[in-house]
Amino acid sequence: MAEQVKMEEIDRISDLHDSILIHILSFLSTKEAIKTSVLSTRWRYLFDLLPNIDFDLEEDLCRKNIKSYSTDVIENYMCSVDKMLLFCNTTNVNKFGFKCWIRMIGSDRFNGWISAAVDRGVKHLDLSTSVLPSSTLPIFTCKTLVSLKLGKYFVLNVPKDVHLPNLKTLHLHSVGFLNDDSVKGLFSGCPHLEDMVTRKCDLGEIRNFHISHHLLKTLTIRYSYNSFQCWLWINAPNLTSLEYYDRLVAGYSMENLQSLTKAVINISACKTFRADATTIFKGICDVPSLVLSDTSLELLLRCEPLPVFANLIRLDLPCHLRFRYSNPLQKGLETLLSSLPALEKLEFYQEVLCSLPEEVPSCLLHKLKTIKITNFTDEKYCIGKAKYILKNGGVLEKLIIVTASHISVAKKWISKTLFASARESKPCFILII
Repeated sequence: MAEQVKMEEIDRISDLHDSILIHILSFLSTKEAIKTSVLSTRWRYLFDLLPNIDFDLEEDLCRKNIKSYSTDVIENYMCSVDKMLLFCNTTNVNKFGFKCWIRMIGSDRFNGWISAAVDRGVKHLDLSTSVLPSSTLPIFTCKTLVSLKLGKYFVLNVPKDVHLPNLKTLHLHSVGFLNDDSVKGLFSGCPHLEDMVTRKCDLGEIRNFHISHHLLKTLTIRYSYNSFQCWLWINAPNLTSLEYYDRLVAGYSMENLQSLTKAVINISACKTFRADATTIFKGICDVPSLVLSDTSLELLLRCEPLPVFANLIRLDLPCHLRFRYSNPLQKGLETLLSSLPALEKLEFYQEVLCSLPEEVPSCLLHKLKTIKITNFTDEKYCIGKAKYILKNGGVLEKLIIVTASHISVAKKWISKTLFASARESKPCFILII
């Protein structure tokens, strides 16, 4: 029995190698990892070796159910950051993340943290704070930085000597741009940039938002503010993915997008379409995969002449019941199909197909292999659309019907009707969901 008690008192965890203990600590929050320093002398300085430093004040207070931002709470939190960045023995920092919306942090203290992280060769910076950063912050000349994510009230006053030679990822959330030169300088100073995201950024001071980069591969633009006087310029010969969720701006220039493999165009509904969106669609007309929102489809159908998407293989129209036809001719999917000679896969809400074209589209006769129709009902006009597709789909392999929720009882009747319909492609599989 005595031997058993003695065995239980052995601290086997503390005998593990530093690398294993650091791996264990990496599963804790940074503040929790710091607290392990009181366990024993073996653990006192282990947290210094953590390569990833991540502080989120809001999440930390929420976890503790603390609703007020008292001075003591904030100061204790700031001291934890000081301990990790300013007073520890860490030689390298892989990531420094800091999120705090309140204005109780002095800019000098914040700038000191950033400088310390840069001095330790930080590769990933994720900063969301109400502190207004200085244009002299060393993040703009950090040679080790690979990923930079800025959010919440940052104003990008980019210096002329900006140089981020290894930066590949740039995410900007609720960031303001000081002027046009800040945008140009940012791109020219990031020669290896591959991924860029802007979300809810303020373009109020920008007249020409130039996104011009020879290595950029993915670009996402979401919901800009004060963009009604701004021109958007995109020139990216290596861009493979473009996602655009926004209102129409004053104008567009889309150049050198021949490498684009997927585009998502979601232009928000607005009372009047002040700007012509033709340039957008002409710029992406070589894309093989395209997703269009309801308003985007309406804008595309307004283009004269209608752009031909010669290489488009997959089209997704998640329009649902919001799709409205302000054009008196009620143009819909049937009009667009004539400009999609290579289309093989099509997904759409049944409302988008307004009428059945007398001249069968070439893609339906010779190319379309998979069609998915959503919000399908048992009404005559809806059944007629599916029959038309089955009758003319020369190489159709699969027709998927997703019925509307209110007609679940009629599924058997829909199945019986469609299975009995004439079909050009005998092997076509019909699935009713």
